[in-house]
Amino acid sequence: MSKRETDKSALKKALDSDWPQIQKHLIEKAAEEAGQDNPHEPYWTTDEDGTRVLNFSPDSWWLKHFDERVVLLDLPGVAVMNTQHWHVGAAVSTIHDAYNMGRAESGGECFAEDDILAHIERFARGQFVAIRTSGPGAGHAVGMATTMRTTRPPTAPILPWIEAIGDLRLAAHEPSGDWLYGAEMAVRHMYRRKGIGTGLYRVRFDLVRSLNLRGWYAVGMLMGYKDHADAMDVVEYGERVIAGEIKDPTVTMQMNRGFRAVSVATAYDDEPQAGDAGVLIVWENPDYVEGGDTG
Repeated sequence: MSKRETDKSALKKALDSDWPQIQKHLIEKAAEEAGQDNPHEPYWTTDEDGTRVLNFSPDSWWLKHFDERVVLLDLPGVAVMNTQHWHVGAAVSTIHDAYNMGRAESGGECFAEDDILAHIERFARGQFVAIRTSGPGAGHAVGMATTMRTTRPPTAPILPWIEAIGDLRLAAHEPSGDWLYGAEMAVRHMYRRKGIGTGLYRVRFDLVRSLNLRGWYAVGMLMGYKDHADAMDVVEYGERVIAGEIKDPTVTMQMNRGFRAVSVATAYDDEPQAGDAGVLIVWENPDYVEGGDTG
């Protein structure tokens, strides 16, 4: 096969694929034509008049890490995959955006970059990120989710969030645990209602099935309570959400995803908008096989 035929074949493969692969092909092709050894590093050229020009692609920083083979779910302009080392800064930034926190407010009971790295080391398959794959902001995270495994069933007394996960590095993760526990999920404000949250739920349901776990549970924070705080206490609010009498932006959405809302959990986490409370939500794996391999 001639070089020209090879180039055409590579371009056709890229065009038949998704946008990141197209970008990757174009960057590598331009680097080859410029005699550049590393296509993802900036390089200088000198024009005939002696002007030096710095050549680089703003997409290179993430495309050099991107591998379509690890994508778990393709959405329009977004790829959902397991969190990797190059995602950690954007994952933390996503949490800050979702909770209206500035970087100066980081700390306390909020995951930092070192914590996300520890999550990957403990349970790589249980960490997820949704990244932009086209347009402005490509390569940056727009959603993230953190989970761990536990032998503690959802029928046990509900522990406060930090006790349930052990510490910010998921010290309570049990590699042989038969339940998945949802520790965190965040989607940037401007990317909500675009299917990203649904995608993050889907890959976690898939994980529970693939590991043959009994199910997945979490405590959904009652983020709509702030609008009802003058009329009722948080327990009454939560019970009315469970009964379907009030729609909560977080818990009702989780109920619509297939979770069973069980009971109100007070003093669960420091979140004033939710009255520090949430609702225990449980999803039992319909494909669970007793005594089967849990991965």
